[in-house]
Amino acid sequence: MFLSKSNVGKIAERIVMNELEARGFQTTDLNKDGLRANADILASKEGKVWQIQVKGATNKPSDRWWIQYGHCNFEIINRRAKVFNRKKSFYSADYVALVAVRSPSEYRCFILPVEKAEKVAQLGLDRGYREPRRDGGIHKPGKMWTVVEKTDRQRIKDSRLDKEREILLKGENAWDLK
Repeated sequence: MFLSKSNVGKIAERIVMNELEARGFQTTDLNKDGLRANADILASKEGKVWQIQVKGATNKPSDRWWIQYGHCNFEIINRRAKVFNRKKSFYSADYVALVAVRSPSEYRCFILPVEKAEKVAQLGLDRGYREPRRDGGIHKPGKMWTVVEKTDRQRIKDSRLDKEREILLKGENAWDLK
């Protein structure tokens, strides 16, 4: 089964809800009555409540695993806006779940506190958008993403990419929300 880009978000949200529910959390879909700014899921356990933003990425079986942080604009590129919790709202993510989805049963989840998610997304922006293009021009806004693991033939030698991956891998399957 191949996922389309149009349904990966809802599938990723359902995956996150299933994983949390399997660990004793109660979950609520915050988008059931329309999209909410900054958060997609409300999770609670033992009297504590967390808001979680979910970002899904359709991964083909032949691809290396990759995740996406969302889309950037010039305000984000120029450090005038954050990637996460950008909008003024009652809803404000405590965690970000970055989900790489090949199918509803084959996926990888990276759960980061929003501050770490922001840090890792900023590393990706530094690497992919804030430096001039090879021709000296500026990068246009677009999807912010990264490949999770290295290959034997790593083309890019960039310590920011290594740091980005290190942070992501520490958050893999980190379902113990605090």
